[in-house]
Amino acid sequence: MSISDKQLQAKIDELPKELAPERELWTGIEKAINQTSANEVESSQKQGAKVFMPTAWAASLVAAVLVTWLSLSPSGGIDANPEPSLVAAITQDFSQQKQLLLTSFGQPDTAQLSESMKAELDKLANARASIVAALEDDENNTDLLNLLQWTQQQELELIKRLYRPQWQTI
Repeated sequence: MSISDKQLQAKIDELPKELAPERELWTGIEKAINQTSANEVESSQKQGAKVFMPTAWAASLVAAVLVTWLSLSPSGGIDANPEPSLVAAITQDFSQQKQLLLTSFGQPDTAQLSESMKAELDKLANARASIVAALEDDENNTDLLNLLQWTQQQELELIKRLYRPQWQTI
């Protein structure tokens, strides 16, 4: 049973120009589209929750570290110079120790000091000032920092020796 071209063309011409489905398909298509987009939204929300949780933990950790750092910083907060230099801290500590020593022994009577003792105190004070000046150019120089601490310790020891004879007689 072979059909000729003319017969085939006649059959094609008899077909309706538009084919209508047996039932309304758009409701099913809309339902499938909505269900697919709802599933995509739900899965993207789950994926977003998976990404959000570690991000929230990391942000919380960073915030806690920042608050701790700011509250424990020596300056007590943010200012133009957030961290005092090490030299300033060492110098301040020395000043406090010296003041404590002088307070416990009383004010020195430098008139009663020998010339060698006065010269020694002056040398130590000048050396300390020179080291601090050198540290302004290179404040991370550990040798200079150690030398500053040693010089300060020597000055404190000299002050203790100054008062030791008086203190022992009490």
